[in-house]
Amino acid sequence: MEPSPPAHPLKRPAAGHGPGRPAREAARTGLYVHVPFCATRCAYCDFSSGSLSSAALTRYLDALEREIEMRAPDAAGMRFSSVFFGGGTPSALAARHFVRIAGALRANFTIERDAEITLEANPESVRESLLEAWAGAGVNRLSMGAQSFVPEELEALGRIHSAGRPAEAFALARAHGFRRLSLDLMFGFPDHSPARWERTVETALALEPEHLSAYCFIPEAGTPLGNQVLRGSRTLPSPEAQAASYSALDARLAARGYACYETSNFSRPGAECRHNLVYWLRRPCVALGPSAHGMARGVRYGNHYALERWADALESGTRPEAERESESDRTIAQEIVMLGLRLECGIEARDHAPDAWRAVTRRYGVALEHACRVGRLEVTARGLRIPTRFRFVADDVIAWIEARAADAGAEDAAPALAV
Repeated sequence: MEPSPPAHPLKRPAAGHGPGRPAREAARTGLYVHVPFCATRCAYCDFSSGSLSSAALTRYLDALEREIEMRAPDAAGMRFSSVFFGGGTPSALAARHFVRIAGALRANFTIERDAEITLEANPESVRESLLEAWAGAGVNRLSMGAQSFVPEELEALGRIHSAGRPAEAFALARAHGFRRLSLDLMFGFPDHSPARWERTVETALALEPEHLSAYCFIPEAGTPLGNQVLRGSRTLPSPEAQAASYSALDARLAARGYACYETSNFSRPGAECRHNLVYWLRRPCVALGPSAHGMARGVRYGNHYALERWADALESGTRPEAERESESDRTIAQEIVMLGLRLECGIEARDHAPDAWRAVTRRYGVALEHACRVGRLEVTARGLRIPTRFRFVADDVIAWIEARAADAGAEDAAPALAV
């Protein structure tokens, strides 16, 4: 059932939605490194990760250096405004191994002096020697996975840190000069409740992170917790309860000065994650490591998921990719809409090259006009956005727009709204 049309569907609301213009302009080019190791695999995780062994680590480091050298010519002339070490658990690496990777990156790529350099860390692995190595290698932003501050939930999710460990890790990081810290939280999983969520959110806010991400649990086949949900032995909170958890989080964070600049991401003013904005704004990104996905110079690629297959390819002198395709006007337009509408500010012509925006106009003109008239989108001072009341179901709104565009057909699409 479609929402009722607003009284004035094309009236422009006030501007001011995030992410801020400086953050969007700073998100120019990203470099991503996937570290596929964890001390233990969480019950909900389907990322490319495995146990850390001496043999696996040696093979990973050698193969990563091969990939760095292989992709460096493609990145000639590119200046990276952000670097992101994700996983897996990058903080599982010993200091000397992390320094080795960071050195190889700087020797082969041009990383800007003021680049945002983020490392994902699990709280239990944060210690002084690693913090010193990270800071020495230029890391200036840490993203810590907490997920919950309720012991029973941590155990059910397969987390190995205590409820109090994130606070200890934050204190250590602050003492070592880190001024940009982020926390990851999760809601909507089996046995999650409003009272437990309030406890987690309040504990997280007491740590005063500059940035906070909150993700609704998705049951992934092949994971212990996901399999339990999919076969019916565990149940999720209702969609209404999940939406209520999100709404409560949004209200509590807003009261404490955090703005939602993307569906699952909140920050204090000026503390948006630059690297993630590279993805949402479709800026070039060179990605390294098993399962990593990159996009640069009109080509999008995805590496083999498993470390073994990824390393096999590099050891034989071939590209470690499971998929590779040149972009087209259609894929460019689809990604601008699919990714950009998750931003609180929505999609704006000035965030994209003129040819790319014309591709959006051709494919989505009719669908965007229709979405505005029925209230699924609203017109801002410079573009189109999903109204706040539909933010939690942003993916459903985007799927609705895609279906309308497909029905209209790219050739028959009318010009987009003049924004």
